[in-house]
Amino acid sequence: MKRYIAKVVVTLKDDVKDNRALVLDKMLKNLKIENRADFLTGRFYTFCISAEDKNAAHKKICYVCSEILSNPVVEKYKINSIEVLK
Repeated sequence: MKRYIAKVVVTLKDDVKDNRALVLDKMLKNLKIENRADFLTGRFYTFCISAEDKNAAHKKICYVCSEILSNPVVEKYKINSIEVLK
């Protein structure tokens, strides 16, 4: 069994209001740094998982993301990478 390292980002779904991002946008505008920064806030995770192959690792990672790391009602996740741990 191989060990894989996953890098995942969890963000709010497109139709969910991102209040933190709105505050950051407003701060940059008030500081005259940027008129429209279009922030998107989220969480970044890096974790290891054991699996027979990359496909099995991907399935496990999707399960962890959908059941533990994100709230599927208001959040989405994106797997940025899955690599064999050396």
